[in-house]
Amino acid sequence: MPKFRCTVAIPTRELFHGEIEYAQIPGSEGDLGVMAGHEMFVCTNRPGVLTLTLDEAGKDKRYFVTYGGFAQVLDNDLSVLARMGKDVDSIDVEELTAKAAKLREAIAQLEGKGDDQSTALLETHRTKLEWYDLQLKAVGAVK
Repeated sequence: MPKFRCTVAIPTRELFHGEIEYAQIPGSEGDLGVMAGHEMFVCTNRPGVLTLTLDEAGKDKRYFVTYGGFAQVLDNDLSVLARMGKDVDSIDVEELTAKAAKLREAIAQLEGKGDDQSTALLETHRTKLEWYDLQLKAVGAVK
């Protein structure tokens, strides 16, 4: 099977760049499989795990947890730009679990206050907690 180029990035940096055999993308309308020679497309992504298969045997895989963004295939080149993203192998479960617990406490203290500042902070905390929970779920799914 021929390989194709792939780049995975977040706004602050590139997470992966190289040649792959296959990609499974968490598209907003369902998981999408991409191989060399795939037709051109653009899709938005839902939060989930992006799987890149690097070898023909399918044994060498890289997993990235991504939050939002889009994917594009153009001229045998896959580009994934996520709002947030992380290599699943780099996730420290213990540290992330502690951060999520602290955030849950902060959310509990803010709920019901009703003022504009608390409401805005609550929304930010909930988004961050959703990101932490997604990372923890991804680790459990691929390990």
